[in-house]
Amino acid sequence: MKKALLMLLCVISLEACAAFSMQEPLSVTIADLKPIEVGILEQRYALKVRLLNPNDAEIIFDGVVFDLEVNDVAFAKGVSNQSSVIPRFGEAVIDVHAVSGLQNILMQINELLKGERTTLTYRIKGRLHTGGFGYTRFDSSGEIAIPAGLRQSGS
Repeated sequence: MKKALLMLLCVISLEACAAFSMQEPLSVTIADLKPIEVGILEQRYALKVRLLNPNDAEIIFDGVVFDLEVNDVAFAKGVSNQSSVIPRFGEAVIDVHAVSGLQNILMQINELLKGERTTLTYRIKGRLHTGGFGYTRFDSSGEIAIPAGLRQSGS
């Protein structure tokens, strides 16, 4: 009887592991980014981040940690203790804050002044804390078009 019970527990555990390992990664995009405090050494931003869940199970989380790269260069870091639920096959938009330093912003301004780019590429990577010791990692990239008025002309 004990062997049968042990075998049943092993099978259930393996099925649970298989179900979790087959999860597709979250798609994370920046829906909005606004400067909220611009200082000489540090800049703070308010971001709206869209989280898309392509899986058949909701994701309940109570915090997020992330790094933001712009044009393949570290730009800002952020955290939030916001709690939310991303529905199965659904999405959620969360508000987070990020901080960047003077060097990061100067590098991006220099790139813009060259006038060669029509888009900025970004990469946002981090993790959603799902309570206890659990978390869900994400790593997504995207592009933002630079308005023509902000681009330098080559002449």
